[in-house]
Amino acid sequence: MMRHGYHMGLGFYGSYILIFLLLIISVLIFLVLKSKPSLNSFIIRLLDILKEEYASGALTADEFIERKSIIEDIKYSNSYTPILIERYAKCEITTKEFLNIKNEIESNNYNASICEELAKGKLSYDKFKLKISGGQMNEKQ
Repeated sequence: MMRHGYHMGLGFYGSYILIFLLLIISVLIFLVLKSKPSLNSFIIRLLDILKEEYASGALTADEFIERKSIIEDIKYSNSYTPILIERYAKCEITTKEFLNIKNEIESNNYNASICEELAKGKLSYDKFKLKISGGQMNEKQ
């Protein structure tokens, strides 16, 4: 049926609709790709260290997965925490020790030298707790 020239398609506007649909699809693809979190170089370096520790047999598969997820998801607000995270990636401390020290460092209850000693491992968490319970530790002034 001919319809006498009516409703013969979209004519010139058909290409505009196609361009509009392609534009919407490209914006959606861009938003999906942009929303993927990218790891910074520090985290990538820590994960490489962790992989080396796993390859050397210092970690089991479960420990590797646990440490990897903690390192990838960690958020910190203290300048000493990256030092602590690096020690954790090198398997110098356990997960429990890491979380305890991280909480103490980020609580901002202690002066910078104490936080630095805890982060670098110069002061163990157990000795820190003994000094705190004995009242020998200087609180933040």
